[in-house]
Amino acid sequence: MNKGEIHITLEGVSFEETERCRATIHALFAAGVFSVRNGKAILNFDHLGLLAEVELQVKKWRRDKPQLPAQAIESAKIEVLKA
Repeated sequence: MNKGEIHITLEGVSFEETERCRATIHALFAAGVFSVRNGKAILNFDHLGLLAEVELQVKKWRRDKPQLPAQAIESAKIEVLKA
């Protein structure tokens, strides 16, 4: 199994804001946003800036384009590292 890593450094933000971002990224993985092909993801946030809803719109078929299978992401581990 291959392994990919993404490191994000946020400067000048609180732990709470960092945790909000981590939770949002985790929810995007859980909702399958990064596996969408031939479609789009619509993200809705509440008044506090928290992710409230993810809507996926995927085209099931197009005459002029072959459908390529999306490679599902088997697992994602998202953690907050304190400096």
